[in-house]
Amino acid sequence: MLVIATFCLGAAFSYHNPQAVTLNYLAGQTEIALGALVMATVALSVAVMVLTFWLISLPRRAETLRLRRRLEKAENELHNLRQLPLKDG
Repeated sequence: MLVIATFCLGAAFSYHNPQAVTLNYLAGQTEIALGALVMATVALSVAVMVLTFWLISLPRRAETLRLRRRLEKAENELHNLRQLPLKDG
């Protein structure tokens, strides 16, 4: 829903700002519509943000996987210990 709202706002901005702007970059320059430039910048920013958050979450995911394996091993050991007969003594 948020993506659709953002796209609609970008389309409205593009409609009301049809002028072309010159974009200078390292390899040269080009003219592009202001609205298209803004929408492309927002899309690129979102992509970088998602990639950054994904990279930050990788160590946590690895730790979660490690802890789940450790828990499963402990549960199996507990189950095996409960199956042993009790000794009177």
